[in-house]
Amino acid sequence: MTKQEFVSAVNGEITASCAIPFSLPTGEIERLINLEASWMYREYRDAVQQGYYVLDKKYYLTQEWKSTRTFQMPDCVMAIKMCYEMTSGQRAFGIHDPDLTFDRLMAADLYLTPLSSDQITYRTIQWSFWDLAKQFNLKDIQHGFNINTKRLIITGRDPAESLWLTTLNKIPAEDLYEDPVFLKWVIARAKTQLARIIGTFNYTLIGGIQINYGDIRTEGQEELTALKEKIKSDSPPDFFMMFT
Repeated sequence: MTKQEFVSAVNGEITASCAIPFSLPTGEIERLINLEASWMYREYRDAVQQGYYVLDKKYYLTQEWKSTRTFQMPDCVMAIKMCYEMTSGQRAFGIHDPDLTFDRLMAADLYLTPLSSDQITYRTIQWSFWDLAKQFNLKDIQHGFNINTKRLIITGRDPAESLWLTTLNKIPAEDLYEDPVFLKWVIARAKTQLARIIGTFNYTLIGGIQINYGDIRTEGQEELTALKEKIKSDSPPDFFMMFT
């Protein structure tokens, strides 16, 4: 759906297909679309999609990195989920093979050997050692991201290899316009805005008909409340944290 088609759909709902003799100007609806799209990209999980980037290690030589330890991400990036250093195969026992790494050797010893009741204490100590040993094979890079400036800052150690980034990106605007939740959201916002405009001055239409803008405002506010609850229920946490 194009932006013009979206504007026509919003105006068609407000005017009940021209049955009501007033509507919002096209410019005001476009302003609402741009404003509410920014909110949707932040709060609505179906307004973003997963993306992937490789940050080449040659950028570590740039003045931007040396002075600020930051990288400018594209405007479509809304969040960074993971930041990994793309390490190659590691040498183990004098053998340089990507399939023979320290972490795989440790995992084989932990999970491929039989576990009996007599080994519970031993395994508990062994797993504690594994947690500590992972620090020598850490691929994660501690980082921060500002959603307004779209800048990625590396707050942890200096990476030596290229970085693999998993991000959340905005979906194309024409795809967002196809979402019925976004359409209903903009219509509800347009109703409250229309009530604000026509309620600024007291007047009657030809024939002594009065405009009941209070009902229009109430209807829009109720629709917004219902949509907020839907968006909240559709976006439950997919993680949990445990502390000991």
